[in-house]
Amino acid sequence: MKLTISPYQAYRNNMEFFYSFSTKVEGELNQPIQKGKWSIKETIGHIYFWDLFLLKNMVPVMKDSGVLPNFPDHDDYNNKAIHFIKSFSSTKDLLEEFVITRKKLLSNMEKLNQEVRFSIGDNKRNFTPQSFLSMFVEHDRHHMEQIKSMAD
Repeated sequence: MKLTISPYQAYRNNMEFFYSFSTKVEGELNQPIQKGKWSIKETIGHIYFWDLFLLKNMVPVMKDSGVLPNFPDHDDYNNKAIHFIKSFSSTKDLLEEFVITRKKLLSNMEKLNQEVRFSIGDNKRNFTPQSFLSMFVEHDRHHMEQIKSMAD
C-alpha cells in the first residue's frame, strides 16, 4: 500500500530540498542548469517569487465561492522574478527569505477551512486549498527534476 502525503507536507519537503542548496558554493549555484536555462539560484528565486504571489494575492481570497485573480502572464512575471532576486547578495540570503515565505504561506493555507471551494479568474473549475496547492507541488517537482538532472 502506497502512503500518500498531503500537499502541505509535500510542499514542506520540497522546501527542504531547495534549502539543502544553502551549503553549496555560490559559483555552482549561479551556473545554468542546462544551456539556455536558469541557474539553481534563479530557479529558487522563481519559485520564491511565485510563493510571494500566492501569499499576497491568492490566499486572502480563498473563501467559499471566492474568485482568485487570474495568474499574471508567466513570462512577464518570471522575468520580474529574475530581476528581483538580483537584490539578494547571495543564494543563502535568498534561501532564508524563501523558507520564511514558504512557511508563512503554508501556515496561512493550513489555517483555512479546507472544505472551501473557490475558482481562479474566469475558470469555472473549483479548487480547495489542497487541490490548489497540489498544482504548485507539481511546479516545484518540475524544477527539482531539472536540478537533479544537472547532477547526472
